[in-house]
Amino acid sequence: MKQRMMRMSLTLLTTAGMTMQTAHAAGYQFDVQGVKAQGSANANAAEAADPSTIFYNPAGLTLLDGTQMVMGATAVVPHSTFHYDSVTTATGQEASPVDGGGSYAKEAAIPHGYISHKLNEDLTVGVGVFVPFGAKISYDDQFAGRYYGESIDFKSLAINPSLGYRLNERHSIGLGVSAQYLDVKLDNSLETSSIAYGSCLAGGGTSALCSAAAMGYTGQPDIRAHITGTDWGYGYNLGYLYTPSADTRIGLAYRSHIAQKLEGRASYRVSSTLPGGSSSPLNGGIYTAMADSDSTTYVTTPETISLNAYHQLSAQWAIMGDVTWNRQSRMQQIQINMPTAQIPERKITYKTAWHNSWRASVGARYQFDSQWTLRAGYMYDQTPVTDASYALTVLPDASRQLFSVGASYRIDARNSIDLAYSYLKLHSATVNRSDDDYDSSNGTPGTLQGSYHTHMNLFGLGYVHQF
Repeated sequence: MKQRMMRMSLTLLTTAGMTMQTAHAAGYQFDVQGVKAQGSANANAAEAADPSTIFYNPAGLTLLDGTQMVMGATAVVPHSTFHYDSVTTATGQEASPVDGGGSYAKEAAIPHGYISHKLNEDLTVGVGVFVPFGAKISYDDQFAGRYYGESIDFKSLAINPSLGYRLNERHSIGLGVSAQYLDVKLDNSLETSSIAYGSCLAGGGTSALCSAAAMGYTGQPDIRAHITGTDWGYGYNLGYLYTPSADTRIGLAYRSHIAQKLEGRASYRVSSTLPGGSSSPLNGGIYTAMADSDSTTYVTTPETISLNAYHQLSAQWAIMGDVTWNRQSRMQQIQINMPTAQIPERKITYKTAWHNSWRASVGARYQFDSQWTLRAGYMYDQTPVTDASYALTVLPDASRQLFSVGASYRIDARNSIDLAYSYLKLHSATVNRSDDDYDSSNGTPGTLQGSYHTHMNLFGLGYVHQF
């Protein structure tokens, strides 16, 4: 009976992870992978309060008794605006029409689930299903920065079998392996007159001749690009937990990078009423440049190293903390290869030049009575973005602060409910793009100057059952 319940639970968790949307976080990571963790602003890795320790530090599995299951989700309700200062086309003309793009960050629900089982006094096994990365960004049709990216739907799912082994009373180690699925959809607009100009140059025309020819395409509907890609990748995570006394624990955790090759399609929608009709050589060049094709994108998600600690001050109070290093510098650019027979080197390149970043959090837990446990925490998370000239419209990012409170209610000896609320405030972020992000035959996106303003409310709900 117990094994059947565990299999059913894991099936439900996997299905939830595949179908629910993700939300934008630091860079494109989502760090909240447990409701108790959310309540302490991700400071509780060394506490190992439930099976979500599989994500934070698998060595913490050795602290869990019997068979336990935790299921939960965090709902993200964002508030976002973009203010543009200057927008021009590739030819230096003021772009029109334009607007701020509306509220670009979209609502999402991020699920997670974990099961652990203690095999004997020293060995505990478990499996986690969670969403490690994601973004859900979508602007209005006349967004000022649509030539740098109009929308992204970035989903992920990780399945993470793990084990924890107690070496002795003071030392425990943990190991996990991860199968990670990525599914990315990207939409981008291209100004038709700029594409006509690039097509003319590719056909041997002079700059003056091509500028004059491109003027005839001014006011034409934008060309729309839709790019997809999916892939499975594999990695691992390690954990160590040192317990110098019954009241104190110090943990060290590592999660590896995962290199993935996302394969899909690049599809273009071009107006059927271009000037000159089907007989125009220039239009033929545009349709050749904008032909549908397969697409390939290489993505390497960052590895992390975390140092965390937990200390029981009294029967009621405990404090905790975490410092995490993210190797975001692996993301120097996003290159989407879309070769055709006529243009084998066709691609889109988003320059990023990200640097490595740090995250630090502190938290506290208060045992109010036999049923209620209260939590609170604060986290500061550094952005990997180095300069406004590398800011991405589809991954707008800035350093952030997270303020969290949470509570756990024990229903009975086997069941409990976790609740959490967090306020996430991102610093104002500027964008100043003016580089050529595309193959020269496809023109350029012009310039974009403006600023992003975002804050989010996060609501977490979890359920814990001990079999």
